[in-house]
Amino acid sequence: MIFGGEGYVFHEGERIPMSRGRGFLYPKGAYQQYGSDPGEPWDVRWVHFNIEIVLPLLEEVDQSRAYLFTFDLDAKLDELFEEMYLLSASYVTRSEPRLSALLYELLVKLLQNSEPLHGSVPHEVRQSIRSAADIIHVECASPWSLESMARLTGYSSYHFLRLFRVVMGKTPNRYLTDCRLAKAKLLLVSTGLSIAQVATQSGFAQSSYFIKVFRRFEGMSPVKYRQAFGA
Repeated sequence: MIFGGEGYVFHEGERIPMSRGRGFLYPKGAYQQYGSDPGEPWDVRWVHFNIEIVLPLLEEVDQSRAYLFTFDLDAKLDELFEEMYLLSASYVTRSEPRLSALLYELLVKLLQNSEPLHGSVPHEVRQSIRSAADIIHVECASPWSLESMARLTGYSSYHFLRLFRVVMGKTPNRYLTDCRLAKAKLLLVSTGLSIAQVATQSGFAQSSYFIKVFRRFEGMSPVKYRQAFGA
């Protein structure tokens, strides 16, 4: 992600200028060709993944080449990078939860505040979907359905589902589950609520279902998560 300077990326045989507010993603094994202007070098931030991870930004693109995008400089993504750098400078294991949280926050903000360099969804439509996503995030404990989520935008359920996946990189139901799990994790490490209370306040109607979903996505039970990361 480029926060200053000038440079380029070669994409499909074309030299694409890459300056402040632009970025690029390369899937594993993709051919890479890019460079910074010696006279005005990049102020650039890098993220390298050494594990298998699903990046919604890459789901819709050819896995053999770069994905080019623009991002909103007002989203203050550079501040997230700086905090990660500070935590990594004197790395200790107790910093791992905060580093993980910062990385997820970075990816979520990037999804919410970026567009393909040659995007096909109009800006006002993206803003409508993002506004709906913000409401769903804040009110994730509410009993949402696809229809009630779609009503936030005025689109049909079918159209909303398609647009939401393009803009947010995942389905509305997966986004809702992620929001509920994020709230549950916060409650687990910051409160003494019972597992049943955490489930209810996170939007899960049954604690047994909450435990099943939590274990599937987090790789451990809510109790184990609290023991590992709670104060």
